[in-house]
Amino acid sequence: MASIELDIWRGEWGLASIDLECLKVLTYMKFIGVPVKVREHYSTDVHLNQKQAAEASAFTQYLRDKLYPAYQYAWWVDEKNYGDITRPAYAKALQIPFNFYYPSKYQSSAKAMVDALYGEHTDLKEIEKTIYNEAEKCLKTLSDRLGESEYFFGNRPSSFDATVFAYLAPLVKAPFPNGTLSNHVKGIANLSRFVARISQKNFRNVTDDYNRANCQKQSRGSQSEREAAQFPHETRNKILAAVFAALAMTGYAVANGLFQRISGSSWQRTLLLNRLRIAKKHFNRINKLKEMKAAQGERT
Repeated sequence: MASIELDIWRGEWGLASIDLECLKVLTYMKFIGVPVKVREHYSTDVHLNQKQAAEASAFTQYLRDKLYPAYQYAWWVDEKNYGDITRPAYAKALQIPFNFYYPSKYQSSAKAMVDALYGEHTDLKEIEKTIYNEAEKCLKTLSDRLGESEYFFGNRPSSFDATVFAYLAPLVKAPFPNGTLSNHVKGIANLSRFVARISQKNFRNVTDDYNRANCQKQSRGSQSEREAAQFPHETRNKILAAVFAALAMTGYAVANGLFQRISGSSWQRTLLLNRLRIAKKHFNRINKLKEMKAAQGERT
């Protein structure tokens, strides 16, 4: 098995890492026996000055307060999105019985969060409108901050860029049936370019594999459509031919049986009549013989 490369905060005091999240991932990898190649680093944000670091921290919290509830609502609370997109995707990624448990658990958590934040509203449509309005304001602020720059803080990516990408990419790429929030993200040009740029630079193999599979699927669908257009009545003709053949065979069987029954009846009737004629002939002959004997007796 190929080893997984992890960039982590370096260790100290006999710890593999001083960072909680890094230590959690490392420990979990040890538990499940996955080989890990560790690359120690300090931070992706070392190029940020004090003001930029404070701004990134403030924006991160702003996303958590305003965009995260809308993200959760779109993924888990909206019943149409949950039933058509979210649950099938998560269930596909999990094995039985976890695929029955975790999607429902995540949905319950999301609903509890939304209820805690907007419980004063009784109408779900009103809650949705309020959540999405707050999210749209947040997205506009992000768009204004990014401008025409490649990243949010200069020409080098930071942890904040990773955070924004993690929020926006699923909203851009997932085919939500209720696309209120995702359509708004797609409608903001510089944020859409931001997602596409990071996807191409960092996840090109994933994007290419998906596009290739999608093209093959569309090609198979187009071929089927062309065949259907070329022979629009083929299936109907086959069905009709089968029906006519069945009717013809049934008619022949019925007619032949009826003919046999009629023929059989006629033959039996003819045989009976012939026997009656023969019996009558014999009866007449016997009567004539009796008359002849009677006449001779009278003479004597």
